[in-house]
Amino acid sequence: MTTPDNTLTTKAVAEKLGTDPKTLRVFLRATSQGVGSGSRYTFTAKDVAPLKAKFTKWAAERDAAKKSNEPEAKSA
Repeated sequence: MTTPDNTLTTKAVAEKLGTDPKTLRVFLRATSQGVGSGSRYTFTAKDVAPLKAKFTKWAAERDAAKKSNEPEAKSA
């Protein structure tokens, strides 16, 4: 599948956000971002900065939630 010159793939956006495509898709589904035509996400360069801000906040909250759910390490 070809994409127009002005759009970015999920992989390209994930690289710009410092993550992998799978995690980016999890984020997009968690934040109710709509999927484009052909069941694919489409982005432009101007989408990256707002996504990065939202993704950074989401990732921090996700990490904090994971840490709070981890059982305390038992000391011997």
